[in-house]
Amino acid sequence: MVIVVRARAIMWNEDLHTQVQRSIEFAVDRHKSRIDRISINLTDLNGPRGGVDKRCQITADVRGARPVMILETGDDLLAVVNRASRRLGYRIGRRVHRRRTAGAPEYRGTIRVA
Repeated sequence: MVIVVRARAIMWNEDLHTQVQRSIEFAVDRHKSRIDRISINLTDLNGPRGGVDKRCQITADVRGARPVMILETGDDLLAVVNRASRRLGYRIGRRVHRRRTAGAPEYRGTIRVA
């Protein structure tokens, strides 16, 4: 699993990079064998003017399924990243579960009986 972080118009340092990466790894730890790449785009929309303008877009390439994209906006960058990473973990779990049950023999058997 490769994690790529891009930041635009944000004061970026190594501590922030470590926190973002740990948040993502913790959220998707259960499914990391199915994930090829995670791209994180962090943007400050208004620049120095402030306000609710921090945007986090996370795209995960899941093996055997369509890519998962999460978009979250808020005023605190770490809070936005944490919310987006929790949503990403949940969404990947749902997508993997649907792929697993949709093609399962016991699932097909119950449909044919009905």
